[in-house]
Amino acid sequence: MKPFRRSPTGLSWPANFIVCASVLLLTLVLIPESVLSQGGHDHHGGGAAQPGSEYRVDEKPMEHHHHDDGGGEGDLFRTRGAHDDLGASKPEMVKDEGLLARGRNIYLHMCVFCHGKDGNGGGAAVEYLYPWPRDFRRGIFKFRSTPTDTLPTDEDLYRTIIKGVPGTSMPAWGDALTPQDTWALINLIKNFSPRFSKEPQGEKIKVNNLTPATPELIAKGKDLFTKQKCANCHGESLRGDGELSDSLFDAWKHAVFVHDITVPSYYKGGFAEEDIFRTLSSGLDGTPMGAYSHLPENDRWALVHYIRSRFTKEFIKAAFETDIYSFRKDFEINTDVDSPIWDGVKTTNLVLRPLSARRDAVEVVNFASVNNGEQLAIRLKWEDPTKNAFSELTQDVFRDGAAVQFALGDVTLHTHGHNEPFFGMGNRGKPVNIWHWKSGLEETLEAESDMEYSTGGVDMDALIFGGVMSNPVFRLNATGDNAVEELNAEGFGTVTPQPTENQNVEGYGEWKDGMWTVVFLRDMPKTGKWDADFTRKEPSLIAFAIWDGLKEDRNGRKVISVWQRLNVLDK
Repeated sequence: MKPFRRSPTGLSWPANFIVCASVLLLTLVLIPESVLSQGGHDHHGGGAAQPGSEYRVDEKPMEHHHHDDGGGEGDLFRTRGAHDDLGASKPEMVKDEGLLARGRNIYLHMCVFCHGKDGNGGGAAVEYLYPWPRDFRRGIFKFRSTPTDTLPTDEDLYRTIIKGVPGTSMPAWGDALTPQDTWALINLIKNFSPRFSKEPQGEKIKVNNLTPATPELIAKGKDLFTKQKCANCHGESLRGDGELSDSLFDAWKHAVFVHDITVPSYYKGGFAEEDIFRTLSSGLDGTPMGAYSHLPENDRWALVHYIRSRFTKEFIKAAFETDIYSFRKDFEINTDVDSPIWDGVKTTNLVLRPLSARRDAVEVVNFASVNNGEQLAIRLKWEDPTKNAFSELTQDVFRDGAAVQFALGDVTLHTHGHNEPFFGMGNRGKPVNIWHWKSGLEETLEAESDMEYSTGGVDMDALIFGGVMSNPVFRLNATGDNAVEELNAEGFGTVTPQPTENQNVEGYGEWKDGMWTVVFLRDMPKTGKWDADFTRKEPSLIAFAIWDGLKEDRNGRKVISVWQRLNVLDK
């Protein structure tokens, strides 16, 4: 299907279908108000106020001070992502006050939104997240190389920070933090719990010589999987559908999500042989997953190889905070998803993380962008086996959708001092610009245009609904003529639509053969202070979100990326 244009050029539907559609649309008048008001993942309320005017208060923004390390160009403080063997760069004075202050600064900028100011796991984002972020105060950590009920080593904490926790909202911060940043953060985290000052950290479990996989060992592992009743939680399929999987709770009385362990990308503590062996030996403290250290080593290796023999997918490496590009094409650009302008354009696959745990999540979004010096287009593609779109005939509540988010202002990514907004819709004093596309509105708007053409230009909103404000399409998208809504935010709960006259982003989406393709289009110069500016020479910070209607996504329930760097090429 080609992009919809409101200037009618002819009927696209047979006349008899138009008559039937008119009758069906008229019946919507009889639908209760409560049904019509059920939207998809829309963030806004009623009127179109100046973006941010109702949530901006006289409060001093969070400051993220520059810490002068006094080092040269090759200093560890200046080499983000240069993580060597764990422990090699560990400072000797881990309780140094300067290191603690630096850790506090990094925590307030990168961690507080989820883990909370005092480390209680109750940050501003918590209502959108499942599983909940770790509460550091009790000193209970799941991912360790130490025996159950013991504290993790510093290297365990280091590994979790730089590699993240796959299948959850916890990103891998290895490309964002220097080794010294990471150690400073670990020092701060340990200060949240009195356990670290009262108890020794556990001794690292020794992983002896790796026992290679054999058919006999895999068969033994399958037998052990049954005898140890692993299927009660993980299921015979290993997809997390065991009979107890929906009735498990952790030490904080939060519901436990049992992940699909046939997918290596979901292994929170690592999917390599030694990683799984370590997890079986140490258990996941604070969860129903206990340690199996009572089993002989050979039995644990048998379980390791059986589990790995059931892998169904390849591991997808999370390449965060990468440089992506908008390539110059001196041709007219539109929102046609099949336009030849996309032929040969380099694309980038970006890994997404679910804010709320789910199985069969959208794991990757494919990004491409072109510009002609006047307009810039962004194309997103992702796999989705089902099309969940708004329809006046079906009134779907949960719809597929996509959003592109830009950091506003003169910000750079993880420079010394960390001045970029929080990737989860910004934070106070650090606003973001969001382009939000919602599936199904293209077809609805196209149908309305065809019907107006067939009736000689009669206003169908007035004829059927008694005015545009009663049209359920308008209720779902105040911009009316477009499937993309332009918004701004300065943190959770502050998403605000731009006024109708400032809605400058066009968009079109098409679902075909289990794949969504969505194109966003906007003029490159910004038209107001709340817009991203693509004429600047510096890279723009950009992030993405995808909603899956089948998973009942809307609002904060979605999969997201962290910041990437969009470089707009002018030749």
